[in-house]
Amino acid sequence: MGKWFVFFFPVAMMFLLAGCVGSAPTVDYDPSFALGGKKFGVVQTRGGNIDPLNAERIERALTRSLEAKGYHSEDPVDFLVRYSVTVVKDVPSNFSFGFGIGSYGRHGGGSVGTSVTPTGDRVRIRIETVDPQSGKVFWSAEKVEALPVFDSPESRERFWNDIVRELLEKFPDTPGRAG
Repeated sequence: MGKWFVFFFPVAMMFLLAGCVGSAPTVDYDPSFALGGKKFGVVQTRGGNIDPLNAERIERALTRSLEAKGYHSEDPVDFLVRYSVTVVKDVPSNFSFGFGIGSYGRHGGGSVGTSVTPTGDRVRIRIETVDPQSGKVFWSAEKVEALPVFDSPESRERFWNDIVRELLEKFPDTPGRAG
């Protein structure tokens, strides 16, 4: 059993750890900042490479998610919601195997492996809430996700709705509202 364990345990751990790599959102906030109102506006930051139709989908998703938390999209705003989206094309997975030969006394052995490098597009979306007077960011969330192949405009809408909802999950509800 010892030889098999020495060979298969590291391989099993490699697959286990590779499967645990997740894309949970990263959320950060300033605990000393007190949100003074319920009115917000949505703006896209420069530098992203998302197309205009998907940008509109993201803005609708942001508005719906924040309105569900008790906020209102109207002027003058109490805070701004900035977002940026970057699509990275053909990101390799960097997963590979190796080749090895070894011996122990009269016993020898070897192994051969291949490189498995699937590629796919990834999307990075970042949402920040900003005090419009000071320009200070008081809450942010970011997520990197595999970009699926879409079969319809509705599937694109669902994709962005799900990501935005997940990112804003930890954004505080309005005062007096149970979340």
